[in-house]
Amino acid sequence: MVITLCALLILAGVVFAATFPGFDPKAVTVSGNRRVARNDILAKAAIAPHTSIWLQNTGAMARRIATIPYIAAVTVRRIPPATLRIRVAERVPFAEVRSGWEAAVVDRSLRVLEPASAETSLPVIVLDEPVELAPGEFIHARTAAELIAASDALTAAQITPAQLELDRFEGLVVTLPTGLRLMLGSESDLPRKLALVHAILSQTVTRGRRVAAIDLRAPSAPVLVYR
Repeated sequence: MVITLCALLILAGVVFAATFPGFDPKAVTVSGNRRVARNDILAKAAIAPHTSIWLQNTGAMARRIATIPYIAAVTVRRIPPATLRIRVAERVPFAEVRSGWEAAVVDRSLRVLEPASAETSLPVIVLDEPVELAPGEFIHARTAAELIAASDALTAAQITPAQLELDRFEGLVVTLPTGLRLMLGSESDLPRKLALVHAILSQTVTRGRRVAAIDLRAPSAPVLVYR
């Protein structure tokens, strides 16, 4: 009898949640978005206006919203009696990736956010292999991950890269915003080479010399190319 009564009460609660119009969504709040328009998020959420919030799948809503390239994380919560709260965290543009004739903006996880524009000031990562640059896709190329790591090392050494690529021997080549090229070769001893870059640049600036390139592929015998 007790089990039957509990089952009836649960069934009555489900029926009430499904049919009581006071539980139909009356308000939807969206927060955390700056780049992505609220209407785009609501379109992906696909909230049914005449279905109780208790019967709508908030997990499915979150998964649909997460397909927007700039969205990194989503939570969708029900707020009784008739509100849905959507919170998002957006991805941050980190670099521009170029593959052949195509170019796209990516975040640190190498998710493609959007096609690159001519006005971007992000560091450029040049790949010599074809990759899919459709918004929402992740780049899995080994070279891309290596160049992201190299960019982090340069930034930590207070060197701002404008472009990073690998030469035909898979050695790291970095172009600075001034146009100076750093031929760094293997990344195995990158911290030592970056320390040498600082030392060489400080000497050339003191002497008024303008350097076009620094070859540190053999760090024990650096080669300077002057303008």
